[in-house]
Amino acid sequence: MSIVSLSAEVLQAGRRKALTQGILLSSSGKKFLDSVPVMKLPAAKLSISLRGLTLARHELRAEVVDWILVNVYPGFSEKRAFRALVAPTLTRLHFARSEPPYFRLAPNARVWKTLDPQTRELYLAVTLFDFASVRLKLPPNMLPPTGSLRDTAKPFGPVAIDRVRGLDSMLRFYAPFLASSTDSRELVRGKAADFAVWESFIEPALDSSLEPRRILAIDEARYLLMKHMLEKKVLLSSFVADEWLKGFIRNGKLNALRTAYAAIESVIMSGHAINAVMRSEKQ
Repeated sequence: MSIVSLSAEVLQAGRRKALTQGILLSSSGKKFLDSVPVMKLPAAKLSISLRGLTLARHELRAEVVDWILVNVYPGFSEKRAFRALVAPTLTRLHFARSEPPYFRLAPNARVWKTLDPQTRELYLAVTLFDFASVRLKLPPNMLPPTGSLRDTAKPFGPVAIDRVRGLDSMLRFYAPFLASSTDSRELVRGKAADFAVWESFIEPALDSSLEPRRILAIDEARYLLMKHMLEKKVLLSSFVADEWLKGFIRNGKLNALRTAYAAIESVIMSGHAINAVMRSEKQ
């Protein structure tokens, strides 16, 4: 075989390899994008919508709707403002639980309500980025500041772009809050990988709050962890709390109560939906 033929063959093989890698990367990127839920609430409306939720004295859906139609979307109908924009976003991000006639506070809103105004924006940023990276498992190169979901979606056309537009806008809007140092507020962001670091600090809270054989709904278990860590100046979103709960289930500290059907509040572990936990008697 001549040097020219050999060089052409090597070049062709390189092109085939590059094409194959490009297809694999494209397929992987599309898989990530397909996991992103459509969220139509504008980023600038998230904080004020959440305020309306936390001001509802009786956690009734009608209270929240009335407040939204006066203070967030005057002139809109309930269907357009609440059902299409506000409710899907707040429930997806674990700020609210829709149980008609109630629209209750979920763990992230319960924590947000206790924070000072400056820290609230930071906590929204933590929640959004944890939702993207922990719940959806999106890689860093798709998220600010290194990348964006819209740029990733461009090769797949307008439908893919429209799908990710809402979450992408929220991430870009709140990225500056996350980038600002938490040290000035004496706060630390809790991360999924930190479970081993904090495990020994959390166990006493479980022991004191959970009697053996007492069943605790998964939202209450989340909030127990989040509240306990906030007392230690650690901001923990429900999505990271889920990963820590899984850690306690794996090490035998908690027993998982599985359910046949996954709900939006369920913790998914090894393909099973978990809606409650119980302290293990094998301590």
